[in-house]
Amino acid sequence: MFQNRKFTKSPVNVSAGKKLSSDAMKGRVYEVNLGDLNSSMAPHKKIKLIVDDATDARSKLALTNFYGMDTTKDHLCSLIRKWHTLIETFVDVKTSDGFILRFFPLAFTASSGRKQLKATTYAQRSQVKQIRKRMVDVITREVTKSTLKDVVVKLINDKLPSEITQEAKKIFPVHNCIIRKVKTVKRPRFDISQLLSIHADVVVAAPETTTEEKKTEIKL
Repeated sequence: MFQNRKFTKSPVNVSAGKKLSSDAMKGRVYEVNLGDLNSSMAPHKKIKLIVDDATDARSKLALTNFYGMDTTKDHLCSLIRKWHTLIETFVDVKTSDGFILRFFPLAFTASSGRKQLKATTYAQRSQVKQIRKRMVDVITREVTKSTLKDVVVKLINDKLPSEITQEAKKIFPVHNCIIRKVKTVKRPRFDISQLLSIHADVVVAAPETTTEEKKTEIKL
């Protein structure tokens, strides 16, 4: 999903007695700019990652999972225009692997083209309700059939906003459609296979012992 996997370093106390450093790492949430994870992607998106598993002290790696997404305030303010209708809603959807996510889609009405004489592009109340219903239907349809990893890819590639724009245009022209925020409402029981499927290409094994070390072990 992301190009830069090792995005930060986090201090933690050394293991002492029954208190392990790996247990102290679990549950930490990091907010990272998408531009730092993928250099070519939109920098106005902020990704939240939660530590699900911390490996042993030799490799010093912690495996994170998707926890949420947000948008910077300056980008939201740049989208707001006068004489346009702001349409937003929220919906809770369950992915195919058991994660319940809350989506906050956002869209603005657009002018119908050069033939429009009015300066305003306000939508009627009934049209706003229909567009909200289309937003909920599109997100529900796309998320329920996808795993968490697939949902993150759709959020990064802006597939959901493009689908909402195409459906909403049948009712009223819209533009600047984005998924403003995503929150994790409920997570299933921890499954190491689900986490390793996301990090299948980045899990680093413990360093192998050299021939000299093997010889010393045999001698001892």
